[in-house]
This record gives sequence, structure tokens and C-alpha cells, in this order.
Amino acid sequence: MPPQIPSRVTASGHRSTSESDRVSPKEKFGIACGRMVSDGTLGALHVLINPIYNMTFGLNPALISTVVFIQRLWDAMLDPFCGQFSDNFRSRWGRRIPLIVVSAPMIAVLFVAIWWFPADAGEAHLFWHLLCVSLLFFVAHAVFAMSVGGLFVEATSDYHERTRLASLALAFGFAFLILSQWFYPLTQFSVFPSTVSGIRWVAVGCAVIFLIAGLMPAFLCHERNYAQVAARQPKVSLLANLRVVRNNRPFMFLISARFSACFGYNIVGILFFYMNGYYVFGGDLKRAAVAFGVVGSSFQIAALLTTLFVYPYLIKHFGKRRVLQMASCVLIFGCICKLIVYQPEQPWLQLIVISCNGIANAGFSIAALAMLGDIADYDELHTGLRREAVFTSLLNWFEKAGNSFGSLIAGFVLVWIGFDAKLGAQSGQTLMLMKFLYFLIPLIGALLSLIFIQRYELSEERVYQIKDELARRHAEQPITKTT
Repeated sequence: MPPQIPSRVTASGHRSTSESDRVSPKEKFGIACGRMVSDGTLGALHVLINPIYNMTFGLNPALISTVVFIQRLWDAMLDPFCGQFSDNFRSRWGRRIPLIVVSAPMIAVLFVAIWWFPADAGEAHLFWHLLCVSLLFFVAHAVFAMSVGGLFVEATSDYHERTRLASLALAFGFAFLILSQWFYPLTQFSVFPSTVSGIRWVAVGCAVIFLIAGLMPAFLCHERNYAQVAARQPKVSLLANLRVVRNNRPFMFLISARFSACFGYNIVGILFFYMNGYYVFGGDLKRAAVAFGVVGSSFQIAALLTTLFVYPYLIKHFGKRRVLQMASCVLIFGCICKLIVYQPEQPWLQLIVISCNGIANAGFSIAALAMLGDIADYDELHTGLRREAVFTSLLNWFEKAGNSFGSLIAGFVLVWIGFDAKLGAQSGQTLMLMKFLYFLIPLIGALLSLIFIQRYELSEERVYQIKDELARRHAEQPITKTT
């Protein structure tokens, strides 16, 4: 491995990125496409599951919450195993590429299958179809997402280039999620004879995009650390990885912050659909569907714009920890605004809250994603091993665990407050409780996240010290040729 040219310090006191640490546009595009599939599939599933299975076909919201809880818990359980499998996988093409080639087509096929149920299916049929097919889908998704995540973390060893790569990768995901807000309204178009027909065509269109974009990382990217470190290191068991990771202080504070925010937000996350449909529009779901598309898109648009144009600047000048704290404060502000802006027949005031949520989510996502490479380097410094996919999987695990337990509680919250889709317009007490919980619970999660991230210790200066030490170690080691 040729010696790396050290990055220089700019007049502002920050390091500049050396040419050897820059990721080529081709590889950035490939990783961004992979991230789009990883985020886009889950985002599309999230925005469609309640409108299709509950609002359209009447599946009990508690049953949907049970399915979503099982889905996300299953997904979270799979991630560490798939991350460890990806890190330990060896082939002439590396650790990640073969797994991406196999899993991308499976994701496309199984995403369509989730929505391919008979129009006259009863509640039991809908429940078991959704549960069984989606569990298979999440197996393919975990293999794909952990492999792409490993490629992302090892793409560069530079503090700032990681932020730029995270910005582009997340922007691709947010751009697709903007489109996904219109998938349910699209199923209602008169060109489709029924909602069942509409959701099938929408799902097939999505699957084509997922297949093409999902294969891009395999054709456009390569593994940076495979020959130098990964190919020579021993295969490590999951339990051994977990024991080491438990002692990684920066990572533990990061995942604690993410779990708190995700758990609080997702307990009431699905209430957005219900606040819009029943509190603002009084049960008129046709009118609510159009507003849902516009308002829901504002979340992704705000996230996209801040990911591209705001957060990279803030991270460069203030650091990743400060940006996570800023994101928590934006989420807190949005929670307080919920008490004011949600009013009957005033749908566009929601834009304030949803935009705040999008801005906060973007801040959490870009900073946490950019931190993973720093944490992987910190781990290599202390252990001598590279486990990019394990760190990616464990961050995802805690995010998804927060999502899972939050989603499980969410459906029962709807039942507890007296929500009944068959009534159309809901009672005043139900709507009042819905609004109060929509405000309070994510506020608590954001406050806890703010406390945890205060103790994160990997500053820009410390990360570059680690990078320089690893570069010296690598220069002293011969490259292992793999077959």
C-alpha cells in the first residue's frame, strides 16, 4: 500500500482532504444508489402499510402494529448476524460485492410480493400474508444493507470526506422517499380499477428501480481495506464482536442517543397519518390523501435540502457531535409546535412540524452515518481488526429496536385512546389524547438523546490522530494477495 499523503490544516484550523482519501464520483454514485435502495424499500413499506392494510382494507391497527413490531425486531435481529457474515465473508471478489449481487434481485421480487394479495382477502389472510412475506423480504434486505453499509464505511479514511459521502448517499435516499409519499395517492388514481390493482402496479415500478439501483454498488465500487487488513484478519464470532464493541465508548454513546430518539419518535410516528386524516380532515380520507402526499413530501424535501446544503457545512465548522445536538434541538422545537399548528381544516400548518422532523432526522442520519467510519478506525486502533459491517449493523439494530418497540406500542396507543377506523370522524377525547401524545413522547426521546450525545468524544482532531497512526501501521505491513 503506497504511503498516504497527509492532509494539511487550512486557515480555519480544519484539516483538508488529501487526494488519496477522496472517493471517485463513480463510487459515490454506486454507494448512493445502494443506500437509496436500503432506505427506499423500508420507506415505501412504512408509508404504504397503514394506508393500504388499515385504511383501505380494514386490518385492525393493533394487528398491524404487531406485524410491524415483529418485522422490525426480526430485521434488527438479522442485522448483527448479516453484518458479521459480511465482515467474515471471503471470495476473489471481496466481502461485499457477491452478497450485493445475490440480495438485490431478491429484494425487488419480495417487495412486490408484499402487496400481491387477493382483493377479497379477510383479516386473517391479510395478517399472515403481510407477516410471512415481509419476514422473507427483511432477510434479503439485511444482507444487502449490511454489505452496502460496509462499503460505505470503508470507502475513505478522511473525517470530512465521510461527511460528503454520507451527504450524497442520504440525499439519494431522501429523494426517493419524496417520491414514496405519493405512492398511496397514486394507487387512488382512476386509471386503476381498484386499490389492489393500483398498489400492484406501484410495487412493480418500485421493484424495477430497486433492482437496477441495487446492482450499481457491485458494478461501480471496490473494497478499500480488503487486501490490506480484512483478508488477513481472522474470522470473529458475533459474541466476540459484541464483547469488544461494548467497550467502545464513542459507539455506545452514539447508539444510546439514536435509540432514545427513534423509540420516542416511533411510538407516535404513525399518528401522523391519523392526525392528518382524522384530526385535520375529520375522517375524510380522500382529501387527506392529497394533503398527506404534499405534507409528507415536505419531510423528505427538508431532509434532502439540509443534507446537501446545510449539515455538511455545519459538520465541517462545528463537528459531528454538535450537529447531533442541533438536530435534537430542532426535534424538540417541532414537538412544541405540534400543540399550536395542528388545527381542524388547516392542513398546511402541519408543514412546520413535519419540516422540523425532516431537518432533525437528516441531522441524526448524516452525523451518525459519518461517525461510523471514525468509530471503525478507533476500533482498529485498539484491536487491529476491521469490522465495518458489524458497526453498521449494530447502529441499525439500535435504531430498529427503537422503531420496533415504538411501533409495537403505537397500535395499542391507538386502541387505548379509543380510535376506531369504522367510525370515520373520531370523538373529541380521542383526538385530544392523540394530539397530546403526539407532542409529549418524542419530546422525551429527544431530550434523552441530547444528554447521551454530549459524552461522545471523537473530535475532528482526535480522528485525524487515529488516521495518521493507522496509516503508519499499514505502511509497515505487506499487502496480502487474495484469491
